Order: sequence, then C-alpha cells, then structure tokens
Amino acid sequence: MKRCLTIVGLVLLTGACVPPEPIVDLSKDYTEDTVMGEIQAAGRLVIAIPDDAYPLGYVDQNDEAQGFVTVLGKEIADQLGVDAEYISGSSDQIIGLPQEGVADIAFPATTMTESIVRKYQFSDPYLVAHQRLLVRAGDEDATPTEICSFADPETQIVPQGAEVTPATAQECLDALTRNRTDAVTGFDFLLAGLRLQDPERLMVAGDQLTTEGLGAVIEKGAAQWTEYVNGVLFFAKSESVWEEAYSDTIGQGLDDPVEPPEITAEEAAALYPADL
Repeated sequence: MKRCLTIVGLVLLTGACVPPEPIVDLSKDYTEDTVMGEIQAAGRLVIAIPDDAYPLGYVDQNDEAQGFVTVLGKEIADQLGVDAEYISGSSDQIIGLPQEGVADIAFPATTMTESIVRKYQFSDPYLVAHQRLLVRAGDEDATPTEICSFADPETQIVPQGAEVTPATAQECLDALTRNRTDAVTGFDFLLAGLRLQDPERLMVAGDQLTTEGLGAVIEKGAAQWTEYVNGVLFFAKSESVWEEAYSDTIGQGLDDPVEPPEITAEEAAALYPADL
C-alpha cells in the first residue's frame, strides 16, 4: 500500500548527529529513466537478505523470508507500489548483487567501514550494532576469562585478560550451554538470536565493545535511488515501522532499549573502532 508522504526539510537536533531529511516524494510514479521507475515498470522489488544472520534476516522452514530487514525491504516495495520479492544468501554473497543487477537492494550483515563504503554504495544505516557478550543467566556481572568468539577477527575487541577461541556461532553457543566457556562474543543482534534458543538461561550483557553501522546496499552511483531508500528508511524510523519491526525480531532477545540510528553512511563508516 502506498503512503502519500513527501519528506522535506532538515531536522536540527542539538548535540545529535542526524542526517538531513531527503527531499523525496515516496509514493509518486517515476519515469523509467530512474531506478524507481524501472522497478515500478517491473512490478517488483528484488530484495536480497542474509540467510545467516538470524533474526536480522533468515529463511524459515517454509522457505519464507523473515526477520528485521524483510520488513524494511517490504516498506520500500510498498512505497513504490510493487511486490516484494526476496532472494537470500550469505552476507558475502548478497552484498554485490545490486551491482551485478541480480537484486535491486541488499541487506547484508556487514559492518560499514571506510574501505567497504568506497567499494559499495550504502544507504544510511538501518541498524547500529555493538559487539557484546552472551553469558549464562546470573553471570552478567562476572568477568569472563574464557570467551568463544564468532566476531570478525579483524574488527573484534577482546576484553582485557580474556582468552579467546574462534568458532562458529552455533559452536560457541554449544560451548556456553555446556559450561565449556564463560561467554560468547559477537554482534549484539546475532547474540540476541542465540539467546532466543534458550531465553531463560542466557543473557546478552557486558559493555558495548564496538559501535558499527549496517546499511542497505544498492547499485553504485545511483544517487536518486540512494536518496529514495534513505527517504523510506527515515520514514520507517519516524513512523514506528522500524521500532515495531525491531521489537518483533531482534528486540525479543535484547533487554536494552534501542533507538533508530540517526547517522549518515559517511558517519557510520568513520565509527569503527571509535565508540559513538
């Protein structure tokens, strides 16, 4: 369903890094010499989601696309008045699909660093994530000495004095539940997915060791399409679409309140390893 909304102007919030609101008529019909017009002519928006980032994005037992980013993708399709069509793969597999013409937009679980933002065209962040710890309930305040990590070894922060063992997320979860490690570390939204496998016995805890932005990837150089996607994401954040999608997915495994990100792609790329 289309919403008749035009986003104009500039939000000024003292002390906050807030991207300007794009001047975008989200619900109009576009000419076919624009990406939006091409999508409207095709009658579908092809959305690539990660199948290895539950609950950010995943494919369920019925081969249906699910997760936080599917809601954001559908919001873009609804604003264009077209159907949402999903394809899936690992984050590494889907990040290049818009440039290859296979997908119109992709939502990889990939940290926006300066080098990767130069290589791919990103929207403003749809999520700001943090490396944290997953621990057994009751151990939230304990200092772990043995940690199992599925975080990127090039960007992870290791708590001082801890011995870290790299493994897959599921291997780390098994080690934690079998008392073979004190904690698991990785992105908080992925830790939330692990916690949901045993919500009574596990907790996401600890400091925010990193602050990292995740954005949607589109065709490089498509300036109007980037502006349009940013306009829809801004609308989703301001009209509770983002909040409800987060609460129904990632928020099920995290107890901390979260606000939608209000930073640009350029600011997100400069975040790591500095804290926000």
